[in-house]
Amino acid sequence: MSFLKTFDAYVPSNVQEFFALAKVNPEYVPFETLRTIPLDPEHTASFEYAKKITPHAGFIHSIRCYYFALAILRNGFPSGTPGVPQITFEELNRRLYHTCLLHDLGWTMTAEGREHPAHGMTFELHGGIMAYDHLHAAAPSLDAHQVGDIVQSIVLHTLEFPFGKSSATGALMFLSAWFDVCGYHEAGPGSRFVNRRTVQEIEKECPRGSLAIEGKEILDREFLEKPNCLLSHFHGGAEAFLKVVRADPIVSVDE
Repeated sequence: MSFLKTFDAYVPSNVQEFFALAKVNPEYVPFETLRTIPLDPEHTASFEYAKKITPHAGFIHSIRCYYFALAILRNGFPSGTPGVPQITFEELNRRLYHTCLLHDLGWTMTAEGREHPAHGMTFELHGGIMAYDHLHAAAPSLDAHQVGDIVQSIVLHTLEFPFGKSSATGALMFLSAWFDVCGYHEAGPGSRFVNRRTVQEIEKECPRGSLAIEGKEILDREFLEKPNCLLSHFHGGAEAFLKVVRADPIVSVDE
């Protein structure tokens, strides 16, 4: 299995327009192949920081998002569109790992997180600012554009826009997060890319555990304390969002 050398650096934010460019082919990609993609010490630092700050089930969710994002990228993510700048696989993966692992820092219940000056903001902004601080301290090789893409992708990962462009990093974060939360459901369009056997293997290595319970507790608090939080803008509101959150594995271990 190999990835294309380059991908569209920017894609339509509108889901229908995005799929008009995608070449969806949900082939089986072994988990063992996905986990062999090289990472660097700065990625390890983000792993350790996310593990420390993010609640456990949310941390494992973040790891699954990374592997689901790779599967989406492998199975038809737009590439070579005329007139669209390209980003190499290596550069995209570099940004994507940081983004996925750090995207739910705002769920934190740690003293460090709850005492952070951004803790009064919607969790996406809170987590994005914590990620910004972390990357400047622990990933000095990243320039302003790389950090900007990572942080903006974290801040916007729960939002769907009808117009405009998203970076490849942001689109993959959006698609993988919604897929892990919703599974093969209309609210999770990334599902069109991901082979069920690949999902089964990822979930075996990174079990869902108590994500639904943990997530509901955190989001109930979010909706209560911050009625204007970004997720309150989900179609149908907070209650509608909580109804699409999966408690069980996306693919049964017995399938």
